[in-house]
Amino acid sequence: MNAHEKGFIHVSTFDTGGTSLREEFRKLRIVVKRREKTLLSMYLTVFLAALFTTEALSPDLFKNFILSFILGLCAGMIAAFVREGTDAIIKNPDMLARVLPIPLLGVAPAIPKKAGNYAFQSAERPDSNVAEAFRSLRNNLLVVTQQQRPKVINVTSTDASEGKSSTSINLATAFAKAGTRVLLIDADLRRPTLHKHFKLDNTKGLGNYLAGLDDFKTLIRPTKITNLQLLSSGPITPHPVELLSSERLTQLIATTEQQDAPFDLIIIDSPPVMGMADALLIGNRVHATLLVVACNETRRRPLHAAFERLKQARTNMVGVVLTKVR
Repeated sequence: MNAHEKGFIHVSTFDTGGTSLREEFRKLRIVVKRREKTLLSMYLTVFLAALFTTEALSPDLFKNFILSFILGLCAGMIAAFVREGTDAIIKNPDMLARVLPIPLLGVAPAIPKKAGNYAFQSAERPDSNVAEAFRSLRNNLLVVTQQQRPKVINVTSTDASEGKSSTSINLATAFAKAGTRVLLIDADLRRPTLHKHFKLDNTKGLGNYLAGLDDFKTLIRPTKITNLQLLSSGPITPHPVELLSSERLTQLIATTEQQDAPFDLIIIDSPPVMGMADALLIGNRVHATLLVVACNETRRRPLHAAFERLKQARTNMVGVVLTKVR
């Protein structure tokens, strides 16, 4: 089933209900099972220490045994939950692999602020580690999609500030420098950022096209990067879901299939997944989706929830990019 045959998704599909008591007990069992070594070691340590201490102060084996058992069990449970909390953040590719069953296609290193704008490392510093990382991401993306090369790629993340927009710009630049004609679209109609990176006005853009006010070709603007053009979001709208649900987005994606298509590739900087249906509506229509994860920032549980929402939306997730790696 291709992106155009999937049709529209009703927003209520992605609503989540309250958590039942049974679900809470299930989560408790999962934590205990995952941290059973931590729980057992802490339990034995506290149990033995408490038993010997209480026996020395007030000998009463049965009473002290029960008290030590309770103290050890409580200490073990607390240690298990503390360990679970500290391990809840994605810290390296191995942790990421245990959470997501999709391939890691790229690892983007963090850089000091004095190194310049991260989003334009591929354009301005082609010999940098960042530029090399995104060339590698481009190549890996081509390898995993060689059976069916995507012409529209959606870039999203679990939450804001995970490096999604910088990833979109660097990846678009890597393709453009390889001779691919790229259109970069800012589809975040709530918190757009691409026009700020490129220092362009945002009086008109994708929102105007989706609302039927302008033809998208008149809204596209060149950038300082050869082969790369930009379609900014346009003014912030109070009804982004309605616009993204329109047939015009499907029509825009369909232009890439035309023989005289003005672009070889469209990269969409999509809104984050959690808390809204925007990214799901986009992901359901495009050919491929990349999920951006920030090292030492993205939490495991929201990431898994975002992955499940994207999967529920029948999104073709081709891989994940780990950003801000030190």
